[in-house]
Amino acid sequence: MLTVADFQLASCQATLLTPEAEVSVARLFTRLVPRWITRFDAEPTVLATAQGLPRELPRVIFQSRSGEWRCEVASARINVFWGRSSPEGEGVQLAEFYREVTPMLHEYCDFLDSRVGRLAAVINRYVLNPAPARFLASHFCKQRWLAGPLNRPASFELHAHKTFLLAGRFQINSWVRNKTGTVGHPGQESPVVLVEQDFNTLAEEAEKRRFSTEEIAAFFEVAVPGFDETLNLYYPSAEET
Repeated sequence: MLTVADFQLASCQATLLTPEAEVSVARLFTRLVPRWITRFDAEPTVLATAQGLPRELPRVIFQSRSGEWRCEVASARINVFWGRSSPEGEGVQLAEFYREVTPMLHEYCDFLDSRVGRLAAVINRYVLNPAPARFLASHFCKQRWLAGPLNRPASFELHAHKTFLLAGRFQINSWVRNKTGTVGHPGQESPVVLVEQDFNTLAEEAEKRRFSTEEIAAFFEVAVPGFDETLNLYYPSAEET
Protein backbone atom coordinates (compact mmCIF):
# COMPACT_ATOMS: atom_id res chain seq x y z
CA MET A 1 0.00 0.00 0.00
CA LEU A 2 1.08 3.55 -0.74
CA THR A 3 -0.43 6.69 0.74
CA VAL A 4 0.10 10.41 0.14
CA ALA A 5 2.53 10.55 3.06
CA ASP A 6 4.88 8.07 1.33
CA PHE A 7 5.59 10.36 -1.63
CA GLN A 8 8.45 12.86 -1.84
CA LEU A 9 8.28 16.06 -3.83
CA ALA A 10 10.44 15.91 -6.98
CA SER A 11 9.45 19.18 -8.67
CA CYS A 12 6.81 21.88 -8.71
CA GLN A 13 5.80 24.61 -11.12
CA ALA A 14 3.73 27.79 -11.09
CA THR A 15 2.56 29.30 -14.38
CA LEU A 16 0.74 32.44 -15.46
CA LEU A 17 -0.50 32.71 -19.04
CA THR A 18 -0.58 36.23 -20.46
CA PRO A 19 -2.29 36.09 -23.88
CA GLU A 20 -1.86 39.76 -24.80
CA ALA A 21 1.52 40.65 -23.27
CA GLU A 22 4.74 41.59 -25.02
CA VAL A 23 7.84 41.28 -22.85
CA SER A 24 10.61 43.87 -23.10
CA VAL A 25 13.86 42.17 -22.13
CA ALA A 26 15.56 45.51 -21.45
CA ARG A 27 12.80 46.59 -19.03
CA LEU A 28 12.81 43.13 -17.45
CA PHE A 29 16.49 43.43 -16.55
CA THR A 30 16.05 46.97 -15.30
CA ARG A 31 12.91 46.45 -13.24
CA LEU A 32 12.81 42.84 -12.01
CA VAL A 33 16.27 41.28 -12.13
CA PRO A 34 17.56 43.36 -9.17
CA ARG A 35 14.63 42.08 -7.07
CA TRP A 36 15.10 38.44 -8.07
CA ILE A 37 18.89 38.20 -7.97
CA THR A 38 18.93 36.47 -4.57
CA ARG A 39 16.82 33.58 -5.80
CA PHE A 40 18.17 33.39 -9.38
CA ASP A 41 21.87 33.97 -8.75
CA ALA A 42 23.29 32.26 -11.84
CA GLU A 43 24.02 34.02 -15.12
CA PRO A 44 20.72 34.45 -17.00
CA THR A 45 20.25 33.12 -20.52
CA VAL A 46 18.86 35.51 -23.12
CA LEU A 47 17.56 33.73 -26.19
CA ALA A 48 17.67 35.13 -29.68
CA THR A 49 14.43 36.49 -31.11
CA ALA A 50 13.15 36.54 -34.65
CA GLN A 51 10.00 37.59 -36.40
CA GLY A 52 7.29 34.94 -36.33
CA LEU A 53 8.60 32.83 -33.44
CA PRO A 54 5.87 31.48 -31.13
CA ARG A 55 5.07 33.77 -28.21
CA GLU A 56 5.31 30.77 -25.88
CA LEU A 57 9.06 30.43 -26.44
CA PRO A 58 11.12 31.83 -23.53
CA ARG A 59 12.89 35.13 -24.07
CA VAL A 60 14.93 34.88 -20.88
CA ILE A 61 15.74 31.99 -18.53
CA PHE A 62 16.84 32.67 -14.95
CA GLN A 63 18.39 29.96 -12.76
CA SER A 64 19.89 29.45 -9.35
CA ARG A 65 23.48 28.28 -9.03
CA SER A 66 22.24 25.15 -7.29
CA GLY A 67 20.23 24.31 -10.40
CA GLU A 68 17.09 23.76 -8.33
CA TRP A 69 15.28 26.99 -9.23
CA ARG A 70 14.44 28.18 -12.73
CA CYS A 71 12.23 30.86 -14.26
CA GLU A 72 11.26 31.04 -17.93
CA VAL A 73 9.85 34.33 -19.21
CA ALA A 74 8.01 34.45 -22.53
CA SER A 75 5.52 36.99 -23.84
CA ALA A 76 2.70 34.45 -23.53
CA ARG A 77 3.64 32.97 -20.14
CA ILE A 78 5.92 32.84 -17.15
CA ASN A 79 6.95 29.52 -15.59
CA VAL A 80 8.67 29.25 -12.22
CA PHE A 81 10.12 25.84 -11.31
CA TRP A 82 11.76 24.11 -8.38
CA GLY A 83 13.32 20.68 -8.88
CA ARG A 84 15.11 18.40 -6.45
CA SER A 85 18.79 18.22 -7.42
CA SER A 86 19.33 14.75 -5.93
CA PRO A 87 17.37 12.24 -3.83
CA GLU A 88 19.52 13.17 -0.86
CA GLY A 89 19.16 16.91 -1.42
CA GLU A 90 17.23 19.15 0.90
CA GLY A 91 13.79 19.72 -0.55
CA VAL A 92 11.10 22.32 -0.14
CA GLN A 93 7.59 21.84 1.13
CA LEU A 94 4.84 22.22 -1.44
CA ALA A 95 3.11 25.03 0.45
CA GLU A 96 6.49 26.73 0.96
CA PHE A 97 7.18 26.78 -2.79
CA TYR A 98 3.87 28.43 -3.67
CA ARG A 99 4.15 30.92 -0.80
CA GLU A 100 7.59 31.93 -2.07
CA VAL A 101 6.72 32.27 -5.75
CA THR A 102 3.42 34.13 -5.30
CA PRO A 103 5.05 37.50 -4.43
CA MET A 104 7.36 37.07 -7.43
CA LEU A 105 4.37 36.49 -9.69
CA HIS A 106 2.67 39.58 -8.25
CA GLU A 107 5.78 41.61 -9.04
CA TYR A 108 5.77 40.21 -12.54
CA CYS A 109 2.11 41.17 -13.02
CA ASP A 110 2.85 44.72 -11.86
CA PHE A 111 5.83 44.91 -14.21
CA LEU A 112 3.96 43.48 -17.18
CA ASP A 113 0.71 45.42 -16.66
CA SER A 114 -1.15 42.96 -18.86
CA ARG A 115 -4.05 40.56 -18.43
CA VAL A 116 -3.49 37.12 -16.87
CA GLY A 117 -5.94 34.79 -18.60
CA ARG A 118 -5.01 31.40 -17.19
CA LEU A 119 -3.23 29.76 -14.24
CA ALA A 120 -1.50 26.42 -13.78
CA ALA A 121 0.17 24.50 -10.98
CA VAL A 122 2.09 21.29 -11.72
CA ILE A 123 3.88 18.97 -9.31
CA ASN A 124 5.75 15.66 -9.52
CA ARG A 125 6.04 13.30 -6.57
CA TYR A 126 7.71 9.90 -6.27
CA VAL A 127 8.25 6.97 -3.97
CA LEU A 128 10.98 4.32 -4.23
CA ASN A 129 9.70 0.92 -5.31
CA PRO A 130 11.74 -2.10 -6.48
CA ALA A 131 9.12 -3.04 -9.11
CA PRO A 132 7.08 0.09 -9.92
CA ALA A 133 5.48 -1.27 -13.10
CA ARG A 134 4.22 -4.37 -11.34
CA PHE A 135 3.03 -2.30 -8.39
CA LEU A 136 1.04 0.12 -10.56
CA ALA A 137 -0.50 -2.67 -12.61
CA SER A 138 -1.52 -4.50 -9.42
CA HIS A 139 -2.81 -1.31 -7.84
CA PHE A 140 -5.06 -0.24 -10.71
CA CYS A 141 -5.96 -3.43 -12.61
CA LYS A 142 -8.02 -6.52 -11.93
CA GLN A 143 -6.40 -9.90 -11.42
CA ARG A 144 -7.53 -11.19 -14.83
CA TRP A 145 -5.30 -8.60 -16.53
CA LEU A 146 -2.38 -9.26 -14.18
CA ALA A 147 -2.52 -12.93 -15.11
CA GLY A 148 -2.63 -12.05 -18.82
CA PRO A 149 -1.12 -9.11 -20.72
CA LEU A 150 0.11 -7.31 -17.61
CA ASN A 151 1.90 -10.21 -15.96
CA ARG A 152 5.42 -8.83 -16.56
CA PRO A 153 5.21 -5.11 -17.40
CA ALA A 154 8.52 -3.33 -17.90
CA SER A 155 6.81 0.04 -17.55
CA PHE A 156 3.28 1.24 -16.84
CA GLU A 157 1.30 4.48 -17.16
CA LEU A 158 -2.22 5.47 -16.20
CA HIS A 159 -3.44 8.97 -17.12
CA ALA A 160 -6.74 10.43 -15.95
CA HIS A 161 -8.33 13.82 -16.65
CA LYS A 162 -11.39 15.47 -15.20
CA THR A 163 -12.74 18.96 -14.53
CA PHE A 164 -14.02 20.12 -11.17
CA LEU A 165 -14.49 23.20 -9.02
CA LEU A 166 -11.40 23.63 -6.86
CA ALA A 167 -12.18 24.94 -3.38
CA GLY A 168 -15.60 26.02 -4.62
CA ARG A 169 -13.97 28.82 -6.61
CA PHE A 170 -11.83 27.82 -9.61
CA GLN A 171 -13.10 25.62 -12.43
CA ILE A 172 -10.05 23.58 -13.42
CA ASN A 173 -8.71 20.71 -15.44
CA SER A 174 -7.08 18.08 -13.25
CA TRP A 175 -4.58 15.68 -14.82
CA VAL A 176 -3.10 12.79 -12.83
CA ARG A 177 -0.38 10.72 -14.50
CA ASN A 178 0.78 7.60 -12.66
CA LYS A 179 3.89 6.07 -14.21
CA THR A 180 7.20 4.34 -13.68
CA GLY A 181 10.44 6.29 -13.49
CA THR A 182 13.88 6.52 -11.92
CA VAL A 183 15.70 8.94 -9.63
CA GLY A 184 19.37 9.36 -8.87
CA HIS A 185 22.60 10.00 -10.72
CA PRO A 186 23.48 8.32 -14.04
CA GLY A 187 24.49 4.75 -13.32
CA GLN A 188 22.95 4.93 -9.85
CA GLU A 189 19.27 5.30 -10.67
CA SER A 190 16.63 3.78 -8.42
CA PRO A 191 13.18 2.74 -9.71
CA VAL A 192 10.22 4.77 -8.49
CA VAL A 193 6.49 5.20 -8.78
CA LEU A 194 6.07 8.72 -10.19
CA VAL A 195 2.89 10.79 -10.07
CA GLU A 196 2.47 14.05 -11.98
CA GLN A 197 -0.45 16.29 -11.05
CA ASP A 198 -1.52 19.27 -13.14
CA PHE A 199 -4.19 21.79 -12.12
CA ASN A 200 -4.96 24.42 -14.75
CA THR A 201 -7.83 26.80 -15.34
CA LEU A 202 -9.89 26.25 -18.46
CA ALA A 203 -8.45 27.16 -21.87
CA GLU A 204 -11.87 28.20 -23.14
CA GLU A 205 -11.98 30.96 -20.50
CA ALA A 206 -8.50 32.31 -21.27
CA GLU A 207 -9.58 34.87 -23.88
CA LYS A 208 -11.93 36.67 -21.50
CA ARG A 209 -10.69 35.92 -17.99
CA ARG A 210 -8.62 38.48 -16.06
CA PHE A 211 -7.18 37.03 -12.86
CA SER A 212 -6.39 39.55 -10.13
CA THR A 213 -3.35 39.25 -7.89
CA GLU A 214 -5.68 38.20 -5.07
CA GLU A 215 -7.11 35.40 -7.24
CA ILE A 216 -3.62 34.29 -8.27
CA ALA A 217 -2.57 33.99 -4.62
CA ALA A 218 -5.78 32.14 -3.75
CA PHE A 219 -5.40 29.67 -6.63
CA PHE A 220 -1.92 28.56 -5.59
CA GLU A 221 -2.92 28.47 -1.93
CA VAL A 222 -5.88 26.13 -2.49
CA ALA A 223 -3.96 24.02 -5.03
CA VAL A 224 -1.74 22.66 -2.25
CA PRO A 225 -4.44 20.82 -0.25
CA GLY A 226 -6.22 20.08 -3.54
CA PHE A 227 -3.21 18.12 -4.78
CA ASP A 228 -3.17 15.99 -1.62
CA GLU A 229 -6.92 15.41 -1.68
CA THR A 230 -6.75 14.27 -5.31
CA LEU A 231 -3.74 12.01 -4.77
CA ASN A 232 -5.48 10.48 -1.77
CA LEU A 233 -8.22 9.23 -4.10
CA TYR A 234 -5.61 7.19 -5.98
CA TYR A 235 -3.59 6.06 -2.94
CA PRO A 236 -5.95 6.01 0.06
CA SER A 237 -4.87 5.08 3.54
CA ALA A 238 -5.66 1.57 4.80
CA GLU A 239 -8.75 2.64 6.73
CA GLU A 240 -10.20 4.26 3.62
CA THR A 241 -9.83 1.26 1.29
